[in-house]
Amino acid sequence: MTKKAYTAKSGLKQWRPVVSESELWEERSTGFCLACGNEQDGCEPDARKYTCQSCNQPKVYGLEELAVMGLLIVSEEA
Repeated sequence: MTKKAYTAKSGLKQWRPVVSESELWEERSTGFCLACGNEQDGCEPDARKYTCQSCNQPKVYGLEELAVMGLLIVSEEA
């Protein structure tokens, strides 16, 4: 999984995950921190506002939740 920077409504720089189609269908429990871009294991697909183990911010979301929020980028090759 890679990441791409974007500017949030608050004006802060945040990160969006970029996944390939094959990664999208893998069964895994990975979350993604919007604040620092860290991948975090042990997250439900619909996780919201989990605390990041790297930056300690409540910005970790599951991949399905990010898709619903419109923040997941799916590419043919990530």
